Amino acid sequence: MQHCPSEPAPGGCVTADAEGQKFLELGEIDRTSPIPLYHQLEYLLRRDIEAGRYRPGDTLPSEGEICARYEVSRSVVRQTLTNLTHAGLIRTERGRGSFVAEKKLHERFVQRTTGLYDDLRRRGYEIRTHVVRQVVAELPLPVQEFLQTEEGVQIDRVRSVDGRVLTFIRSFIPASACPGLEHAELEDRSLYKVLSDDYGREVASGRRTVEAVKADGEVARHLGVDEGEPLLLLRSSSRDKNGEPFEWFEAWHRGDRTMFEIEIVPGAADQPFSSVVRPEADTPSTKLSEASTPPEASMAAPAPAPAVPLADTMRHAGVVAVLRAAHYSSPAAVARVLAQHGLQIVEITLSGGNALDAVADARTVENVLVGAGTVTSAQHARDAIAAGAQFLVAPAGAHDVLSAAGTTPVIFTGFTLNEIWSAWLSTSAPVKVFPASVGGPGYVSTLHSQISDVPLLAAGGVSAGDAASYVDAGAVAVAVGESLCPSDALQSGDLDAIADHAARFRDALTPPPSFPTR
Repeated sequence: MQHCPSEPAPGGCVTADAEGQKFLELGEIDRTSPIPLYHQLEYLLRRDIEAGRYRPGDTLPSEGEICARYEVSRSVVRQTLTNLTHAGLIRTERGRGSFVAEKKLHERFVQRTTGLYDDLRRRGYEIRTHVVRQVVAELPLPVQEFLQTEEGVQIDRVRSVDGRVLTFIRSFIPASACPGLEHAELEDRSLYKVLSDDYGREVASGRRTVEAVKADGEVARHLGVDEGEPLLLLRSSSRDKNGEPFEWFEAWHRGDRTMFEIEIVPGAADQPFSSVVRPEADTPSTKLSEASTPPEASMAAPAPAPAVPLADTMRHAGVVAVLRAAHYSSPAAVARVLAQHGLQIVEITLSGGNALDAVADARTVENVLVGAGTVTSAQHARDAIAAGAQFLVAPAGAHDVLSAAGTTPVIFTGFTLNEIWSAWLSTSAPVKVFPASVGGPGYVSTLHSQISDVPLLAAGGVSAGDAASYVDAGAVAVAVGESLCPSDALQSGDLDAIADHAARFRDALTPPPSFPTR
């Protein structure tokens, strides 16, 4: 299985072409596909759940029935059900089977970007951390999609406070970001301190959720509780100071020893968050950590306007050039070169250190539509719009971005039918199908046949060789990063390299006519 980042290195992705994604079209396991059997089965069951074939509370077929239906081994079925459980789509009860999980309500909060280890140590608690697992491994699907890589360092730890087990933590870090991390000494050490001291990497922002779950298997064993006991699961997806996806962790806390406190602040858009440990059941709670960053004032913005003109513009252009680099050397010159080759839509990701200046610079080029990508917060949205961004690209469900955008179109990212439909209902703008290479043009064709009114923007693993196939399948356009605008060329200002790539895409697609951007 290869999950490609939005700008994969040339030759770095094994994409699922029309042959490789037959299982999605036929609803059957395809043993000729490069995608592992358990991932294929996971996608098929996910699709059935998203489509409503199995509704919340419904019982899934038994392991034996799934084995017979898809002609796979019991080990494949169990791996699939484990993945679906970790994704929160199903729950399994011993002796009863697997059930479709109820959709959870999400409460939003913020917390210091320091780790729990540092917060507890600062308060004078005795912290012990035992490393259970520390290896390079294939990442679970949701983690692959966030970190934009297939392989990462998995670190499993058991943390005790004052001699009592408190939490079991599973962290994932991109292997390429911290070479050798799988060999680092982490026993009784803060992972964040190691990342900062040894690699110069720090978590700067992210999104966290808390939900109630039941203890099972390995987690129950390490926490010393019976299976089925209630736990609090804290799940976090974090980014570094450049806005790049950097860390994913899941921390299961014993419910009898931990609670999460949310402070209500009048008029605030986000709620400061704190973690509380109960020393004993009958003693008062002791607050361990509080958010020090003041909540962002809520911003009253007009409802987002339908963005049909943006869809039409993308349909004419055929390609959205995605610029992603640590630093943008000559953004206006790059936009001009792309426009000369008929590629007149540019998305500049906010991961670059001078991204806002790059947006403003690119806007000086006539007849080029300039947007901002990797917009993950309301402040990002306001800054990008102030710099001149004409559209924004944000993760699915980033409603704070949508509110702050006002009348500026917002493109959400999604993959499943339900995610894409929900994004369209929220924004009325094109929806970025990512990673499109997992299903290939055939998957886009299937989506288009079901939701033909939704403008689909295929992204992730798209090359000049298959760009036309995605458009023929029903995508209004393709979004292309590294294979069109290599990051090293963006940083060095190598316009000839970008021109060569642009010419390939121009030749692959019907040259678009000139169009106004205003």
